[in-house]
Amino acid sequence: MSFDPVAALVAYHAALDAHDVETVETLMAEQATYESPSVGVIAGRDAITAAMRKYFAAHADHKAWDESVKQLSERAARALWHLTATDSATGEKYTRHGEEVVTFDAVGKVVRVQVTDY
Repeated sequence: MSFDPVAALVAYHAALDAHDVETVETLMAEQATYESPSVGVIAGRDAITAAMRKYFAAHADHKAWDESVKQLSERAARALWHLTATDSATGEKYTRHGEEVVTFDAVGKVVRVQVTDY
């Protein structure tokens, strides 16, 4: 049975949309990196999931959805996404959209997330 990076990315995004950081943690390789214009580079599963917990605590109404998901290679997929959220400290509502390329290792764990805002 071959690995399906599209299905793996969809599962990762479903966990994020559910604010289920525990599941995200199981999907990440220990040495994963997360790169985004909003947070810079975060290295390591523990640091990534800690940042996600902090983000979801501050943005309890976070909602994201994929416009499309496409396979890029045997171990990578790209999603075009949108999100809305409110900063609980300031009440500021915002929207973002962009592209996310997720790369997986040989056992299907996330090793790299690259976010580009549009």
